[in-house]
Amino acid sequence: MYSKKKMGILLALILICVYSWGDAARAQSRDTATTAGAEERIADDIVTAGGIVHVQSEVAGDVAAAGGEVTIDGPVHGYVMSAGRSVRLDGKVGNDVWAAGETVIVDSPVGNNAMVAGRVVNFGRNAVIGHDARLAGNTVTAEGRIDRDLTIGAQTARIGAEVGGVVRARANRVTVLPGAVIRGDLVVRANEPPEISPDAQVLGQVRFEDVNEGRWLAWPGQWLPIFLGLLILGVTATAFAPAWPVHVADTLRARKLASILSGLVVLIVIPLAVAALAVTIVGIPLAIVMLALYVAMLLLAAVFVSYTTGEWLTARLPVMRSSPWVRLIVGVLVVSLLMSLPTVGFVITAIVLIVGMGALVLERRSHRVLHPIA
Repeated sequence: MYSKKKMGILLALILICVYSWGDAARAQSRDTATTAGAEERIADDIVTAGGIVHVQSEVAGDVAAAGGEVTIDGPVHGYVMSAGRSVRLDGKVGNDVWAAGETVIVDSPVGNNAMVAGRVVNFGRNAVIGHDARLAGNTVTAEGRIDRDLTIGAQTARIGAEVGGVVRARANRVTVLPGAVIRGDLVVRANEPPEISPDAQVLGQVRFEDVNEGRWLAWPGQWLPIFLGLLILGVTATAFAPAWPVHVADTLRARKLASILSGLVVLIVIPLAVAALAVTIVGIPLAIVMLALYVAMLLLAAVFVSYTTGEWLTARLPVMRSSPWVRLIVGVLVVSLLMSLPTVGFVITAIVLIVGMGALVLERRSHRVLHPIA
């Protein structure tokens, strides 16, 4: 039984990846509706996917469902694992809930934990979480009742629930709504102090941490893993193929615009191709291989941009010009520092990945033209 649960969780994660990437794939299955009638009772698990998925029956086992629109309003005795553009849960769940989507609404009792992510996440007044709730999204609203702890990561967090334990919220803005009852502490990491209604109750302490004050203090801890990861990968790539970073750097210098355009195309097209392949049983192995190659390309892209940066910098210092290892170390140091910068680091990381991946694709294409397979 335990192994079946693990397989169910793995399937749910695959479905989440597919439907978070697969606008095109969803369009292909939009006309397919999967419905379990309210009059029947299912004694086993349900694993289903389609454009519209509606589970109305009582399910004695677990439910793993993915689709454009997913609605589960029948009671489920086990776990619920669901992903889709829109996910709505109105039926009682006996165990945990894992759900992800553009919009996720939970308005029913959940026996154990709830882990939910989406652009909009809403726990309604009928939601009763037996243990902990972990919510992530752009806008998160938590009402109903949570017997233990509530953890929120969001842009905007609205708390109107009765919470039996501690509330931890990391967001740009946190609001405690009228009628909310927090029996433990309220711990907030945000850009501004939480707005607490006079009609709300916080029975524990209110602790506020300004994220802007600690952001730069945390920078070294964020930079070091990036630096070490890029350095180890760069040393490995240079040791096994010393000429490869040089060729990619030459391509990047000679074809800057083409590298940017190629990187944008590859960054978007490969996830869509993976999603399209993963909707069929036959295509899943190829999708997994393609996804692994995609991740490898992302990592190598940052390494090759680092090498190019180091080459440009050390060219201004003749004493360092002859050593590829110095170029790599200097480049990794600079690029990792920029990628880990608060606020702008995300933008710099995106630029590094786009440019590096585009140069890598162009270099591989040129290599095949110059050295065709016999």
